[in-house]
Amino acid sequence: MSAARRRTLAVATALASVGVAAVVGVAVRQSGSEPARVLAVTPAGDSVLATTPDEITLRLSTSADPVLSHVTVRDSTGATVNDGKVSTAGETGLRQPVRVTLAGDYSVAYHVTFTNGQDDSGALRFSVGTGTVPRDTGEILDAIPDNEGHAHGIDPFGATLLVADGLVLIVVLVLLLRPARRRRTVASEPAEHGYASEPADRG
Repeated sequence: MSAARRRTLAVATALASVGVAAVVGVAVRQSGSEPARVLAVTPAGDSVLATTPDEITLRLSTSADPVLSHVTVRDSTGATVNDGKVSTAGETGLRQPVRVTLAGDYSVAYHVTFTNGQDDSGALRFSVGTGTVPRDTGEILDAIPDNEGHAHGIDPFGATLLVADGLVLIVVLVLLLRPARRRRTVASEPAEHGYASEPADRG
């Protein structure tokens, strides 16, 4: 097999390996029995509270990353009443401190990023001190305030696949850029005076 054909075969094998790794990665990520999700929020949707809460808690089906998760609580004017950052509440929970000082309707919007790379989002309303269910005033704003930066990182599994793909790409480039080896040919030496010597007659 020539050097060019061997190099082409190596490149094709490397690219096929990348494809197989990607397919296997997707299959593994989708093999879970159930998707991660938010099981309950306290206060619950349409709750009518007599006293002001000091935090919003989320009960989850699995652990979440508090750095990549967001819970935003707003009053009826749209002002945010968050009082600190999201933190964990046990192994499978999140808590968002709030500062609620006035009676009225409040909205909660959340976007939770779980440690397995999945995410879930939702929104609800509750009232405080009004004695009635909160009014539906339209779509609830996103869980991330406009003045807060938001950049999700890469989950560990995805990062591993990216590193593997990068290594394979480097190998492919090395194989493509490596010059083909030249075959060394050995030239036969011509006989002296153009004739081959005959063996001496020993008879």
